Amino acid sequence: MQFPKRKRSCMDETLDAWILILPLLLLMALFTALPTLSNFYYSLTKWNGISKPEFIGFENYFRMFADSRFLVSLKNLGIMVLYIPLGVFVPLLIASLLRGGLPGWGVFRSIFYLPNILGPVLLGILYSVIFSQIGPITEILKRLGIPGAESFYLFGKSLSAVNAMAFLFVIWIRLGFGCIYFLSAMSNIDASLYDAADVDGANGPQKFFHVTIPSIVFSIQFCTVLAFIEVFARMYGLIFTLTRGGPGYATYTLEFAIYNLSFRAMQKGYASAWAVALFFFCAIIALIQIRLIRKGGMK
Repeated sequence: MQFPKRKRSCMDETLDAWILILPLLLLMALFTALPTLSNFYYSLTKWNGISKPEFIGFENYFRMFADSRFLVSLKNLGIMVLYIPLGVFVPLLIASLLRGGLPGWGVFRSIFYLPNILGPVLLGILYSVIFSQIGPITEILKRLGIPGAESFYLFGKSLSAVNAMAFLFVIWIRLGFGCIYFLSAMSNIDASLYDAADVDGANGPQKFFHVTIPSIVFSIQFCTVLAFIEVFARMYGLIFTLTRGGPGYATYTLEFAIYNLSFRAMQKGYASAWAVALFFFCAIIALIQIRLIRKGGMK
């Protein structure tokens, strides 16, 4: 039986496509799918990473939900999530100002993007010096004659520590990326929309809220979802170098707990249960992101 020429051509193209993506699929299966499935299995075991895993069913999950550290880590993540709207709006506003021709905008763009280049580990070490009790901020306050300058230590108290961590990671470190991302999105806005707004007598804030934001709403949604993922799964470097989860458990998160339980306490099975919880949180966020992308593509 001979296939029509057009159908045979489509089959050849499909075969070529599968051949091209097969190496990527194998790498994903080896380094993503297999470890993920293995983690689900190890979460049902008592294992220290060396001896043979002992199957214990859902005991690790019952222990996790009764663990006060798990509840505290969720509370800390909840506080950090509250900073996400501000972490999206601030770079959006700054990008709008830079796009409007703010004098020296190239210099400002470089300054804002600098934290993103340095990375969380280097920034964590740097901030641990700047905000220490004997650091430059304390010394400046002492020289200004401010009483109790020695007690000005943001990471010495639980409430100020988690809020300072949230500000640094969610707003300051991500500021540069947000500005560049939104500047790129704004470059695609039709200039005639701003001309029409000028004709109607709209001022700067009105053009920002009624022209700029509606025109890049999908970019705003994407940046918001990305911020959620980073808060849940990319804070380890900053926490490890800056606070080690302290004071107490004030900056303790799911991601940092997995490291502590797995590599310090050597409770691999229990840590895997925490990793499963983190996996489901990130999966929910990813599903929201996919839905937003599909919704944006349908417009």
